[in-house]
Amino acid sequence: MTNSNYKNEQIKRQFFEHLKGAGGFADDSIDKFAEAVYQWQIFSGDEDFATFTKEKASKFCDWLKTRGAKTKSGNLSLATQYNYLRRVKKFFNWLADQPNYRKTIKKTDTDFLRLSNKDARIATSGTTKRIPTFDEVKKIIESIEVENEIDMRDRAILSFSLISGMRISAIATLRIKNFDRESELIDQNPGDGVQTKNSKKILTTFFPIGWGEPKRYFLEWYDHQLARGARPDEPIFPSTLKGFSEKSYSKTLVSKEFWSNAGGARKIFEKRCINAGVPYFHPHSFRHLIVAIMSQTRLTEEEKKAVSLNLGHDNVGTTFGSYGYGGMSPLDAVNIVKKITTTSDEEGISISPEEKSALLKLLKRL
Repeated sequence: MTNSNYKNEQIKRQFFEHLKGAGGFADDSIDKFAEAVYQWQIFSGDEDFATFTKEKASKFCDWLKTRGAKTKSGNLSLATQYNYLRRVKKFFNWLADQPNYRKTIKKTDTDFLRLSNKDARIATSGTTKRIPTFDEVKKIIESIEVENEIDMRDRAILSFSLISGMRISAIATLRIKNFDRESELIDQNPGDGVQTKNSKKILTTFFPIGWGEPKRYFLEWYDHQLARGARPDEPIFPSTLKGFSEKSYSKTLVSKEFWSNAGGARKIFEKRCINAGVPYFHPHSFRHLIVAIMSQTRLTEEEKKAVSLNLGHDNVGTTFGSYGYGGMSPLDAVNIVKKITTTSDEEGISISPEEKSALLKLLKRL
């Protein structure tokens, strides 16, 4: 290892420690920063970070555009480029404040680590997300004919996902003791090993969706777990029982063990969607559906805040922006505009700040 390599690795380690300690970043987020900085090192031939200039920053942007990738186009997507650049920029901005780099790195030069305005808009606009309709989810759940434990568990986990709006990583790591049957409270407690986003403790209950069967299916499963002797620290939704070999599994029975990761739970969604003749919907899409259902009712500001907190969001705008009104289609926007312009003042409809904001953003893009 050259002196330059050693120096770079040392300062990188300090940066990652800063992200974790002072920034509170999770390990997976830090890994993404490490990957972005590594891209810079590939581009620069692992030159000393102190040699950073605005000229190199601009060349790095051009390099990312032509860098090969395992995509249909053969190049990195704009979203990936955007994320690499913003993380590398954060690194060099931090570096510019460090004792051995203050004289060589100018923060104004890090501003050259950017996409064009047009490309940045495309990168941050995301892709159109297809969320299931209420009828599609109902069809998936009701298509499961319960003949054994696995069927019962699968129906319960889909039902639970719908009425709780929880992330699949948290659902897959819930313990028996994290659910209080009498109060119907779900304690998403990272201290118990529940894998919430950013290790946040979240208290959750069921959303009123106007269909009682999902809650009944879940409670039947929970009671079944208790009846089979499940202990407080065992999973609510255990993995499938393994067979005589590592690659064989029971077709009827579940174990008393957690999945090694949330991938096993995700496969249930894929399998049950296919069996129901419905396109595969990622577990997270059920979370979006809950917000869509809630958005169809005229919620008070207090109720919106309650829905947001129940989903683990501190900001109501996240819930009804990114998840709710942020997904407003052009046709939805047109219909809302018609109601606004054709309804008399006496019969006027109430448009929330979130609706107004999402509507304005959408109309600007049209």
